[in-house]
Amino acid sequence: MRKTRATLVGAAAAAMVMSGAGLAAASGSAAAASAGRSGIEHFSLMTTVPSARRYTVIAHGVFTAGGVDIAGRTTDTIKFGRGSFKIHHGGKVTVIRQSGNRRTCLGRFEGTAKFTIGGGTGAYRRIRGFGKALISELAIFPRTRGRCNFNRNPLTNQETIRARAHIRL
Repeated sequence: MRKTRATLVGAAAAAMVMSGAGLAAASGSAAAASAGRSGIEHFSLMTTVPSARRYTVIAHGVFTAGGVDIAGRTTDTIKFGRGSFKIHHGGKVTVIRQSGNRRTCLGRFEGTAKFTIGGGTGAYRRIRGFGKALISELAIFPRTRGRCNFNRNPLTNQETIRARAHIRL
């Protein structure tokens, strides 16, 4: 079980690094262009591709947008129709819970991570902020010689990241 936990944490941490609680969108609203606005922004991010480098995102709060997060090792590029910004997520992922069912090969992970926002362009050129993300993943792992192999990439997975950030545009 130790190996299973290490693998699940590693997979989730890698996903976190790849996605950063990556919080992106490709089509920004006109409200995003209003400089000097501040408040809470919510981000919902998801993928069904193991080791994804791009996540679909919906953002709402100070602005509303939908688009894409392009994952980087410690910093993601968030692309909106009216500009972009960076999410820095190089810190620690705190594990809330993780498990691997040896009968069904289902792996579960839940963790949190902090991030900062900056480096904007276009309508988001002045964006600054910080927040916290909740990462949740369900994955079905392959079998090797009849036994669940939690050290391999999952056959299929669902990963969601819900984040809340204090931002200023």
